[in-house]
This record gives sequence, C-alpha cells and structure tokens, in this order.
Amino acid sequence: MSARQAVGVRQCSPEAADREVRDALFAAAAELGDLSRLFAGKRKVLVKPNIGTDDVRRHRGRQVALTDPAVLRATLELIRQSYDGEIVIGEATTGSPCQEIYDRVGHRLDDLGARVVDLKDGPFVTLPLPGGLMFDRYVMAAEYADADMIVSVAKMKSHLSTGATLCLKNLFGMTPTAPYGSPRRYLHAPVRLPRVLVDVALLHPPELCVVDGLVGQSGQEWHGEPNEPGVVLVGTNVVATDAAAMRMMGFDPEQDFGEYPYLFDRNPIRLAAEAGLGSPAANDIDIRGDASFLCAAPFSVNRQPSDTVARVRMDVARQIDWYRSHRHELCSRHQGKYLAIAGESVIAVAETVDDLGGRGALAEGASAGGILVKRADVAECEDERLEVYDRL
Repeated sequence: MSARQAVGVRQCSPEAADREVRDALFAAAAELGDLSRLFAGKRKVLVKPNIGTDDVRRHRGRQVALTDPAVLRATLELIRQSYDGEIVIGEATTGSPCQEIYDRVGHRLDDLGARVVDLKDGPFVTLPLPGGLMFDRYVMAAEYADADMIVSVAKMKSHLSTGATLCLKNLFGMTPTAPYGSPRRYLHAPVRLPRVLVDVALLHPPELCVVDGLVGQSGQEWHGEPNEPGVVLVGTNVVATDAAAMRMMGFDPEQDFGEYPYLFDRNPIRLAAEAGLGSPAANDIDIRGDASFLCAAPFSVNRQPSDTVARVRMDVARQIDWYRSHRHELCSRHQGKYLAIAGESVIAVAETVDDLGGRGALAEGASAGGILVKRADVAECEDERLEVYDRL
C-alpha cells in the first residue's frame, strides 16, 4: 500500500447515552478527514448492519450480538451530513424476516429516509467475479447489485471459524439463502468460507467501515458471552479497520491457519491482503484517536478439537478429488443438482441445498466425518475453483 490507512477510534462506555455514542462515532470519523469525498456522485448507498438472525440480547443496555441502534443511527446521521440520495438498509436474514429483527432490536430510522430490505427475498442477479478466490460468479440480490456504495456496520465478535467477525465477515450476510441454502451452508463450509468472505468484498469493496464495540461477544459468533470493550471504530479500508479492531480484541490479524485463533481455517484478513484489499500490518495502519486502547478483557474463541478439524478438512479435500474423478458419470445423472458426498459415495441428491436436509440427518448414514455439499456441474459450467482443495 502506498500510504498508511487511517482508522479512527474512540472509547465509549456501554452505559453512555445515545447522544454520547453519536459524538464518539462522529469524533472517530473526523479522524479520517472530510468524508464527503466518499459520497460524491453516489445515487444509492447500501448499509449492511449485523441484524441477520434472532439473537436479540442486551447487556448493560446494549445489543450483544447485533448492531446496536445507537451505532446504526449515528452512522446514518454521519452519511446524511454529506449525502441526500437513497439509503437502503439490507441483510439476507437466516432467521426471522429482516424488518422483524430490525424492529425487535429497536432500530427506528424512517426520519433519516432509510428503507429496509431483506436481501434473501430477491429478485436475484448473477454477478461475475473473474479472479475470485473460491467462485467466479455469485448470485446476489438485485438491490445489492443496484447499489453503488456499501457501508459495513459490524459488531465486534469472536467467530469459531474465522477468529473474529467484523466488517469483512459482516459482508457475508448479504449473500442470499437462495441458492446457497439456509444459513448459506453451501458457502459457510470448510475451505470455502474464508475465501468467500474475500470474494464478496472483491465484488463490491465497502467504502465506509464501522465497528460497534460498545458491547461485544466472546467465545463464538452467536449466543456467546458478552464482553465490554467500550469502543467504536471507523475506517475506509476494510482490512485496516478489521486489523485494528482485532488487535484491540487481543488477536493478531497477521497470523494464519494453525495459530490461535485461526484453528479451523485460513485467516480471511490475510487472504484479503493477498487479494489486494489492504494490509493488516501494524506499520501500514494509522490508528488515530484513542490509539493505545486495548480491551480490558481480551476476547477468546472456543477451541475445537484439532483432530476433528484436521479430519474434516482432509475429508473435504478427498471428496472433491473423488467428485472430480467421477464428474462425468455424476453430471450425466445429476447435472445442476446438489449432492451430499461422504467418503466415496453420494448419500443424498436434491434440487436445492435445503432439500438435502440438515447435516445431522445426513451424518447418520455417513461413513466419514466430513460431508461435502457440491453442485454437480460439467467442467464448462463449473464456477468453483476446485484447485484450491489441492493445497490441502
């Protein structure tokens, strides 16, 4: 990177009034200079908060797992200082409908001219991604494709597979459950997940990134334990913003698979850096404001047995190898359908991912620990980069 990426940081107690939250977020944003440049010529801004599932819980008056109303409102007020066009708040929910979760959390943004959409409802378009890390095209909502600016408003949380879920992981919530299944299980799979996160960022890099760390969540991404970092971050580069937040959480964003907390798969921040989306190196990030802040109680990630992780990854790699060697006969019978593969056999076939049934039911008849869900496609229709699995 030619210049250090600035990230604004302000401490803010969970018990602060909403007005104080707004002031803290505005002060963090002011560290980045005049943000009006980001909105010049824009006609539709898609704001992606974390409101995708039913984990609606409060701790010390603030949301634990979902974006807090005070942070989302402050972000929209910040946008409205420089932009008077269309604002859409969107999430492809995996629980209740987006509007219902939005209401239950307590978001009220009609006065700021925001429209709420559920990105799982369609209509959908297929977007090409030449050079994608995992797939070379993605099905996304037309509302997403029509936006010319993405704003990621993430919650500071641990994540079992990716170490942390921040602004990059938050983008994953825009991928719809059709055709990927609920909760996006086709994408949310070993090997695929960290690379899909980078692909979604490559499709449309977020130009404004906000991290809600008033209250965070430790241990895992859903139903974990509340943590109280008491901080908000604002940046314009997703890798730099997330790397700064991860260091505050007690994680090293420059580590990778095999090192804590990346014990299940590759570190998506490292993958994003390799794809040219930014640098996680401390020397490349200019933290402004409360630069010395560290969480009083560092976050943790619940550990999974290393032998289980190794078995699942190896099973998936072997299943892909078996699929490739049997592709002709599989596609002659099942072209375009979804296969559940365990060991060296197909244990289920369905028109959609959801029709395959849950992993628990599939595992009852499986002879191997890992189960691969794979769309059967002849080589010329294949959109997944199967060579990625060779590296395992």
